Amino acid sequence: MSDHHFGNGAFVGELWIAGKRVFPNLSGADVEFVTPGAFDWIIADEKGVEVKAVRHTNGHGGWTSIDLPSQGLFGNFSIGFRNKSDGAKEIKQGDVQFKE
Repeated sequence: MSDHHFGNGAFVGELWIAGKRVFPNLSGADVEFVTPGAFDWIIADEKGVEVKAVRHTNGHGGWTSIDLPSQGLFGNFSIGFRNKSDGAKEIKQGDVQFKE
């Protein structure tokens, strides 16, 4: 399965990739932020229940990544972002990766 590419978006609270779509055999994601500031990667299971939040400082914007197996997460999940700083956060683009 090839990567799932997602485009731009802006949010003050939360933003979920592909409308909280559950991705099978998910291994991780990369995202390019336009704006700097702290945010949480939020991971939800197939029922939409949040199973983990991982804080990222992101002091200057740009690319950042999460690797789910290194977080002890294996299987099918949704990935989102929760703003933890003042103002809106803006995403330029990103990719979701799957296990081969």
